[in-house]
Amino acid sequence: MLRLRQLTLLLACATLISTTSCGRFMHNGSDDGAQVVFVNQSLDQADVYVVTDAGTSQRIGTVFAGRTATLDVPANIIARGGTVSIAARLLARSMAPRTGPITLSAGERLQVTLPSNAATLTVLPAP
Repeated sequence: MLRLRQLTLLLACATLISTTSCGRFMHNGSDDGAQVVFVNQSLDQADVYVVTDAGTSQRIGTVFAGRTATLDVPANIIARGGTVSIAARLLARSMAPRTGPITLSAGERLQVTLPSNAATLTVLPAP
């Protein structure tokens, strides 16, 4: 009977340890990064990029014409500090509108809108 209790306690401890150690790896990371709610009001598909103040860019998603999508900005971009810009490369067009410099913090949500003329990007706090 004592062995059964010890085995049960050992299994319970092993389950707790494995749950807590895997929990961080299974997490999607949205708490550490930021989110951009991209509203594409144009007639073109937009590939959305985050551009750091050092000039490096990383694609964070694609938003089809007339659609809205929530895109995650990776935690490694946020952890660098400084400012970023959001840029939209439009399909079959040479223009790529971008926001000005934005300071993003972990857990922050912004709404970026590409209007129907596809000339500019506007930034507001996300609802």
